[in-house]
Amino acid sequence: MNLASLSRAASWDKHKLTSTTPWLLLVDFNWQGQHVRVARNTDAVTFDAGDGAGPQSYQPMAFELTGAQQTIAGSLPQVTLKVSNVNHLVEGAIVQYQGAAGATCTIYVVNTDNPSGESDLALETTILRTQTSAAWVTFTLGAPSPLRSLFPRFVYYQGTCMWQYKGAQCAYAGATPTCDLSYDGANGCLAHANQVRFGGFPGIGTNGASVAGQV
Repeated sequence: MNLASLSRAASWDKHKLTSTTPWLLLVDFNWQGQHVRVARNTDAVTFDAGDGAGPQSYQPMAFELTGAQQTIAGSLPQVTLKVSNVNHLVEGAIVQYQGAAGATCTIYVVNTDNPSGESDLALETTILRTQTSAAWVTFTLGAPSPLRSLFPRFVYYQGTCMWQYKGAQCAYAGATPTCDLSYDGANGCLAHANQVRFGGFPGIGTNGASVAGQV
Protein backbone atom coordinates (compact mmCIF):
# COMPACT_ATOMS: atom_id res chain seq x y z
CA MET A 1 0.00 0.00 0.00
CA ASN A 2 1.57 3.25 -1.14
CA LEU A 3 0.43 6.39 0.70
CA ALA A 4 1.52 9.83 -0.46
CA SER A 5 1.53 12.95 1.68
CA LEU A 6 -0.77 15.92 1.15
CA SER A 7 0.67 18.59 -1.09
CA ARG A 8 1.67 21.85 0.59
CA ALA A 9 -1.21 23.76 -1.02
CA ALA A 10 -3.71 21.07 -0.01
CA SER A 11 -2.41 20.96 3.56
CA TRP A 12 -2.77 24.75 3.79
CA ASP A 13 -6.34 24.60 2.46
CA LYS A 14 -7.24 21.70 4.78
CA HIS A 15 -6.42 23.77 7.86
CA LYS A 16 -8.60 26.71 6.85
CA LEU A 17 -11.75 27.31 8.87
CA THR A 18 -13.73 27.64 5.63
CA SER A 19 -13.05 26.85 1.99
CA THR A 20 -14.88 27.58 -1.24
CA THR A 21 -13.49 24.54 -3.08
CA PRO A 22 -14.76 21.03 -2.31
CA TRP A 23 -12.63 17.92 -1.81
CA LEU A 24 -13.58 14.90 -3.92
CA LEU A 25 -12.87 11.23 -3.30
CA LEU A 26 -12.25 9.18 -6.48
CA VAL A 27 -11.70 5.43 -6.81
CA ASP A 28 -10.20 3.59 -9.80
CA PHE A 29 -10.64 -0.21 -9.87
CA ASN A 30 -8.25 -1.89 -12.30
CA TRP A 31 -8.87 -5.52 -13.36
CA GLN A 32 -6.12 -6.61 -15.79
CA GLY A 33 -6.15 -3.24 -17.51
CA GLN A 34 -9.95 -2.86 -17.43
CA HIS A 35 -11.14 0.06 -15.28
CA VAL A 36 -14.22 0.99 -13.30
CA ARG A 37 -13.95 4.59 -12.07
CA VAL A 38 -16.32 6.10 -9.49
CA ALA A 39 -16.55 9.42 -7.62
CA ARG A 40 -18.22 10.20 -4.31
CA ASN A 41 -20.17 13.04 -5.81
CA THR A 42 -23.60 13.81 -7.26
CA ASP A 43 -22.18 14.40 -10.76
CA ALA A 44 -19.58 12.70 -12.92
CA VAL A 45 -16.03 14.00 -12.44
CA THR A 46 -13.35 14.25 -15.12
CA PHE A 47 -9.87 13.68 -13.73
CA ASP A 48 -6.44 13.03 -15.26
CA ALA A 49 -4.45 10.80 -12.90
CA GLY A 50 -1.23 11.48 -14.79
CA ASP A 51 -0.78 7.81 -15.76
CA GLY A 52 -0.76 8.45 -19.51
CA ALA A 53 -4.41 7.51 -20.01
CA GLY A 54 -5.52 11.15 -20.22
CA PRO A 55 -8.64 12.65 -18.64
CA GLN A 56 -11.11 9.96 -17.53
CA SER A 57 -14.72 10.17 -16.37
CA TYR A 58 -15.47 9.00 -12.82
CA GLN A 59 -19.15 8.09 -12.45
CA PRO A 60 -21.14 9.33 -9.40
CA MET A 61 -21.48 6.60 -6.79
CA ALA A 62 -22.16 6.36 -3.06
CA PHE A 63 -19.29 4.73 -1.15
CA GLU A 64 -17.71 4.72 2.30
CA LEU A 65 -14.03 4.46 3.21
CA THR A 66 -12.49 3.61 6.58
CA GLY A 67 -9.02 4.69 7.69
CA ALA A 68 -5.96 2.45 7.46
CA GLN A 69 -5.39 0.36 10.57
CA GLN A 70 -2.28 -1.53 11.65
CA THR A 71 -1.95 -3.70 14.75
CA ILE A 72 1.09 -4.22 16.96
CA ALA A 73 1.01 -7.89 15.98
CA GLY A 74 2.65 -6.96 12.68
CA SER A 75 -0.28 -7.62 10.37
CA LEU A 76 -0.46 -5.64 7.13
CA PRO A 77 -2.49 -2.40 7.25
CA GLN A 78 -5.93 -2.69 5.67
CA VAL A 79 -8.65 -0.31 4.46
CA THR A 80 -12.33 -1.16 4.02
CA LEU A 81 -14.19 0.31 1.06
CA LYS A 82 -17.98 -0.09 0.79
CA VAL A 83 -19.45 0.76 -2.62
CA SER A 84 -23.17 1.07 -3.30
CA ASN A 85 -24.57 -1.98 -5.10
CA VAL A 86 -27.87 -0.40 -6.10
CA ASN A 87 -27.09 -0.36 -9.83
CA HIS A 88 -24.77 -3.43 -9.71
CA LEU A 89 -22.09 -1.58 -11.69
CA VAL A 90 -19.17 -2.79 -9.56
CA GLU A 91 -20.64 -6.23 -8.81
CA GLY A 92 -21.18 -6.75 -12.55
CA ALA A 93 -17.51 -6.04 -13.21
CA ILE A 94 -16.48 -8.50 -10.48
CA VAL A 95 -18.60 -11.23 -12.07
CA GLN A 96 -17.33 -10.40 -15.57
CA TYR A 97 -13.68 -10.70 -14.54
CA GLN A 98 -14.26 -13.75 -12.33
CA GLY A 99 -13.39 -12.09 -9.04
CA ALA A 100 -11.52 -9.04 -7.85
CA ALA A 101 -8.85 -10.41 -5.46
CA GLY A 102 -5.42 -9.27 -6.57
CA ALA A 103 -6.75 -6.34 -8.61
CA THR A 104 -5.54 -2.80 -8.01
CA CYS A 105 -7.67 -0.13 -6.34
CA THR A 106 -6.34 3.42 -6.41
CA ILE A 107 -7.99 6.08 -4.23
CA TYR A 108 -7.51 9.76 -5.06
CA VAL A 109 -8.33 12.80 -2.94
CA VAL A 110 -8.72 15.81 -5.23
CA ASN A 111 -9.36 19.46 -4.48
CA THR A 112 -11.33 21.01 -7.34
CA ASP A 113 -9.21 24.17 -7.14
CA ASN A 114 -6.08 22.28 -8.17
CA PRO A 115 -5.11 21.58 -11.79
CA SER A 116 -6.36 18.39 -13.40
CA GLY A 117 -3.94 15.52 -12.91
CA GLU A 118 -2.57 16.73 -9.57
CA SER A 119 -4.22 14.65 -6.86
CA ASP A 120 -3.65 15.88 -3.34
CA LEU A 121 -3.49 12.35 -1.95
CA ALA A 122 -3.14 9.00 -3.73
CA LEU A 123 -3.47 5.60 -2.07
CA GLU A 124 -2.68 2.57 -4.23
CA THR A 125 -3.88 -0.72 -2.75
CA THR A 126 -4.46 -4.34 -3.66
CA ILE A 127 -7.92 -5.89 -3.30
CA LEU A 128 -7.54 -8.71 -0.79
CA ARG A 129 -11.15 -9.93 -0.66
CA THR A 130 -14.70 -8.88 -1.49
CA GLN A 131 -18.16 -9.42 -0.05
CA THR A 132 -21.45 -8.47 -1.71
CA SER A 133 -24.98 -7.86 -0.51
CA ALA A 134 -28.06 -6.30 -2.05
CA ALA A 135 -26.98 -2.88 -0.77
CA TRP A 136 -23.14 -2.87 -0.78
CA VAL A 137 -20.01 -4.35 -2.30
CA THR A 138 -17.38 -4.41 0.47
CA PHE A 139 -13.69 -4.51 -0.47
CA THR A 140 -10.88 -5.22 1.96
CA LEU A 141 -7.86 -3.34 0.64
CA GLY A 142 -4.23 -3.55 1.66
CA ALA A 143 -0.68 -4.19 0.61
CA PRO A 144 -0.02 -7.47 -1.24
CA SER A 145 1.42 -10.14 1.04
CA PRO A 146 4.17 -12.43 -0.32
CA LEU A 147 2.37 -15.32 1.39
CA ARG A 148 -0.62 -14.78 -0.91
CA SER A 149 1.45 -14.94 -4.10
CA LEU A 150 0.72 -17.84 -6.42
CA PHE A 151 3.71 -20.14 -6.88
CA PRO A 152 4.40 -21.34 -9.46
CA ARG A 153 3.14 -18.24 -11.26
CA PHE A 154 1.45 -20.10 -14.15
CA VAL A 155 -0.07 -23.52 -14.78
CA TYR A 156 0.43 -24.60 -18.40
CA TYR A 157 -2.41 -26.66 -19.90
CA GLN A 158 -2.31 -28.30 -23.27
CA GLY A 159 -5.85 -27.56 -24.44
CA THR A 160 -7.19 -24.84 -22.11
CA CYS A 161 -6.53 -21.13 -22.45
CA MET A 162 -5.14 -19.53 -19.27
CA TRP A 163 -6.16 -15.96 -20.11
CA GLN A 164 -9.11 -14.03 -18.72
CA TYR A 165 -11.74 -13.79 -21.48
CA LYS A 166 -11.65 -10.27 -23.00
CA GLY A 167 -8.80 -9.39 -20.65
CA ALA A 168 -5.57 -7.70 -21.68
CA GLN A 169 -3.85 -10.93 -22.83
CA CYS A 170 -6.92 -12.32 -24.60
CA ALA A 171 -7.64 -8.96 -26.25
CA TYR A 172 -10.86 -10.22 -27.89
CA ALA A 173 -13.13 -7.25 -28.58
CA GLY A 174 -15.92 -8.89 -30.57
CA ALA A 175 -19.60 -9.32 -29.76
CA THR A 176 -19.55 -12.97 -28.59
CA PRO A 177 -20.30 -12.81 -24.83
CA THR A 178 -18.60 -16.05 -23.70
CA CYS A 179 -15.73 -18.41 -24.51
CA ASP A 180 -15.19 -22.03 -23.44
CA LEU A 181 -11.39 -21.39 -23.27
CA SER A 182 -10.64 -24.19 -25.74
CA TYR A 183 -8.67 -23.84 -28.98
CA ASP A 184 -10.96 -25.46 -31.53
CA GLY A 185 -14.17 -26.07 -29.56
CA ALA A 186 -17.58 -24.83 -30.63
CA ASN A 187 -17.07 -21.66 -28.59
CA GLY A 188 -13.28 -21.54 -28.45
CA CYS A 189 -10.52 -19.31 -29.77
CA LEU A 190 -10.78 -20.57 -33.35
CA ALA A 191 -14.53 -19.86 -33.41
CA HIS A 192 -13.76 -16.33 -32.20
CA ALA A 193 -11.06 -15.90 -34.91
CA ASN A 194 -8.72 -15.19 -32.00
CA GLN A 195 -6.49 -18.26 -32.21
CA VAL A 196 -3.28 -16.20 -32.27
CA ARG A 197 -4.08 -15.24 -28.65
CA PHE A 198 -4.77 -18.78 -27.45
CA GLY A 199 -3.27 -19.16 -23.98
CA GLY A 200 -2.81 -22.93 -24.05
CA PHE A 201 0.25 -24.99 -24.97
CA PRO A 202 -0.52 -27.83 -27.40
CA GLY A 203 3.19 -28.70 -27.65
CA ILE A 204 3.70 -29.78 -24.02
CA GLY A 205 2.47 -33.34 -24.63
CA THR A 206 -0.57 -35.26 -23.48
CA ASN A 207 0.49 -36.69 -20.12
CA GLY A 208 -0.68 -33.92 -17.80
CA ALA A 209 0.17 -30.29 -17.12
CA SER A 210 3.45 -28.47 -16.60
CA VAL A 211 4.10 -25.59 -14.24
CA ALA A 212 6.49 -22.70 -14.51
CA GLY A 213 7.51 -19.75 -12.40
CA GLN A 214 8.46 -16.25 -13.45
CA VAL A 215 12.12 -15.31 -13.57
